[in-house]
Amino acid sequence: MTTFYGSQAAVEAVREFLEDGKAGANTLNQELADLRSDQSISTAELPNVAQFESFYPRDFQSRQFPHISIVYHSDGGEIDGRNSRMVDYSIECRLTVLDADIAGAEVQVGQAMCRYRDAITKLFFRRLGGEGWTLNNGGSGDAQGRVILAKIDSNVLTFDPELMANTANMLLRTDLTVRLEEDY
Repeated sequence: MTTFYGSQAAVEAVREFLEDGKAGANTLNQELADLRSDQSISTAELPNVAQFESFYPRDFQSRQFPHISIVYHSDGGEIDGRNSRMVDYSIECRLTVLDADIAGAEVQVGQAMCRYRDAITKLFFRRLGGEGWTLNNGGSGDAQGRVILAKIDSNVLTFDPELMANTANMLLRTDLTVRLEEDY
C-alpha cells in the first residue's frame, strides 16, 4: 500500500473514529445512546448524528441533521520526534443542529449542544487504554498505526444571528490537533 502523508489521512482517521469506531469502542452515536440512557432522555431531546461528512463544511447546506463535517484547517510543518518525523494537523469538527430536531425551546437546544460536546469529549479521553488518544490507532486507512496524539484544543458554540435565522439553530465547532508520524 502506498502511504500518503497528511491532511487527508488525518481527516479520514477522525471521521472513522467518530462514525465507525471499532470492536469494543463506541462511535459518537453509541456514546450519545449511553448518555441518553444515563440521563433518562430520548432521541427527541438528543438525536443521533444523521450524517458524517469529510473535507467540506456543509453545515446548513446539508439535507440531514444533526450533521457533522470534519475539515482540515492547517498544519504546523515537521516536528522532529525521537525516532521519526511528525506533523500536527489542525482539524475542525463542525456539528450543526437545527432547532426543529430538538424537543423543546431554545434552552433545550443549548442543553443538547452541551450534551453533544460532552459525548465528543468523552470519546477523545483515554478510554480503553488510549484509543481516544490515538483515534483507535489511526483507523484502517493511511493513518493506521501513525496517530501519536489526538486531542481537543477547544469547543466553541456559535450563536451567529445569520445562522440562527430567527430559530435556535446552532453550530458546535470542535478544534482538534492530530499528530501523525511518518510511516516505516
